[in-house]
Amino acid sequence: MIIFATHFFKCIMISVENVSVYFGGFNLLNNISFTINSKDKIGLIGKNGAGKTTLLKILAKQDSATSGNVIYSTDITPGYLPQQMQFSSTKTVWQEATSAFRQIFKIEKKIDALTKELEKRTDYESESYIQLSQDLAEQTDTYILLGGNNIEEETEKVLTGLGFLSDDFRRKCNEFSGGWRMRIELAKILLQKPDLLLLDEPTNHLDIESIQWIEEYLKKFQGA
Repeated sequence: MIIFATHFFKCIMISVENVSVYFGGFNLLNNISFTINSKDKIGLIGKNGAGKTTLLKILAKQDSATSGNVIYSTDITPGYLPQQMQFSSTKTVWQEATSAFRQIFKIEKKIDALTKELEKRTDYESESYIQLSQDLAEQTDTYILLGGNNIEEETEKVLTGLGFLSDDFRRKCNEFSGGWRMRIELAKILLQKPDLLLLDEPTNHLDIESIQWIEEYLKKFQGA
């Protein structure tokens, strides 16, 4: 197995120390050590059965090593796309993709509740009114910082880049084949904008145009 990495600057997100995996009497991974830094772009290359998927599962906390340590930065947010997955949803493509913005939608509800509360109040100089106003300002700033004003634009850009037509946005996810459902899951992960993307053969179900699009997307991706 070969690990190709491009390092931009040192800010360690994950440190892998002497990790080994034994499976059925076979030494799948033996004393592997490396670090993943913020903004690293890493390619994992190896023949079938070399342990690539196992290593990604360990990094994604989906599996554990037989021995060794995997140390994570406390504030890291990973996103993991497995090579194969069971994906079933009665939501539309748009609804499933925008579920990536769950945190933003929660903030949006808080903003609506605070706005309605302030509209009912007339005690403009009271401490409670001032506090509500400050809370609203803070929630609004957070909403903007997280990209709440760009949800539709970002979702359309990613879905279109992965090959979906605008008419597909309203179709149910379970109307699509397994390969297209993987694209929906990939879109959702990209829209979450995690600190670390772990993609296990993401191009398996993509056509040439979508592969070229995701290559350009990952070049500009701010995480690792």
